[in-house]
Amino acid sequence: MLLACLVSLAGCGPTGARVSGRVTLDGSPLDDATITFVPMAGGQRQAAWTTIKGGQYAIASKDGLGSGQFRVEIRALRSVGEKSNQNDPTLVNAKEAVPSRYNSKSELVVEIKPGENIAGFELKSK
Repeated sequence: MLLACLVSLAGCGPTGARVSGRVTLDGSPLDDATITFVPMAGGQRQAAWTTIKGGQYAIASKDGLGSGQFRVEIRALRSVGEKSNQNDPTLVNAKEAVPSRYNSKSELVVEIKPGENIAGFELKSK
């Protein structure tokens, strides 16, 4: 009897969550950007992030995203063309193309459930 209970519990563990979607800025697909899901409650799994290419992103369940409420941060750094350090040509000045209300002061919150999730974001620069 005990063995039957243990076997039944083994298959009942929490399942991972997968999330994907489309991100636009002023109606155009956002490209060369990142999206991060930051847990809002203690006890949730760690944050997960990925790149946004052609307005599309996807985070697989194997990449550590759990379920619950997440604050979403979307960032897209763009070069302003000037070198920030003449001694190191790899350093360039960059500015954030996405308003802070979508990243450092993000107002975006999503509920992620076990299994497949779709979360799209239509961002406005003004």
